Amino acid sequence: MSSEYRCPLEDLLIIDFETTCEENVFDHPVEIIQIGVVVLNIKDKVIREDVVFNKLVKPVVNPILSQHCIELTGIQQDSVDKADTFSVVYQHFLDWLKEHKFDERKFAFVCDGRQDMWRLAQYQFLLIKETFPAIFRQWINMNKIFQDVAKEKYLSIAGRSNLEKMSNFFEIEFDGHAHNAIDDVKFLAKVTKKILDTGRFVNVNETLNCISGWRNVPENVDPNWKSDMHKTHKVIARVLPLASVKRRRAYDPAEDYGICLFCKKSTIDTCVGGVHKQYPADLYSQIKEPFDFATVAGLKRD
Repeated sequence: MSSEYRCPLEDLLIIDFETTCEENVFDHPVEIIQIGVVVLNIKDKVIREDVVFNKLVKPVVNPILSQHCIELTGIQQDSVDKADTFSVVYQHFLDWLKEHKFDERKFAFVCDGRQDMWRLAQYQFLLIKETFPAIFRQWINMNKIFQDVAKEKYLSIAGRSNLEKMSNFFEIEFDGHAHNAIDDVKFLAKVTKKILDTGRFVNVNETLNCISGWRNVPENVDPNWKSDMHKTHKVIARVLPLASVKRRRAYDPAEDYGICLFCKKSTIDTCVGGVHKQYPADLYSQIKEPFDFATVAGLKRD
């Protein structure tokens, strides 16, 4: 075991968003209803129990939670009714980062996949018509690292979700309610620490770009795309302005923070993701039925 963690950052902020949802409605216009964050300090190699962010958020587009959402997350209707809206909670989050002196160039977010940043956070900021923050443009996709660790065993690991597979592979028990943000991040922090303890190198490995080559290839939309989650996500990947891309070059916090990998411009004040640079007109022309995800956020041009 290495005496120091192999990570170029000072802190890892393990983050999870929970959102509104409808059972088997995959183009649902999702709104964040919970933000959970715990901190893993790299120098001290500890999960800091004294620094936690856990806030519920009041949804606006669909203020009434579905029964499926309540059962999935454990979040109750009266709890979100009393919560602040996303803009207010996000400001609380920024204040929390400042209070604990987290330098955006010295920490990175850790997620259990790409969904939190690519789909959930990006869409939320489109809903409120605010610039997508540079701090969310790069992150550590822990599931990608987990796949590298598990190698050929990955596909045979029992579990329906990334976290279930991690629990079974690393023999780390999940405490709490699955799909509750704070319980999810507490577990993912343990997995992240376990991987770092083995001497594995952990760094930012995914980013959001304004342009991605694969989106230049026309997409033939399956007529039944709305009934299948993976097919729906393929469509959503076309309509969201920013595309999730795997980093091929090692992330240098001092040089790469806030820089789009494609256009090499600042994601702080220039490449901010508000305009779709690969607008999928051909895709929209194939979709005849209502597309709530795109319509509610104003993604489809007239």
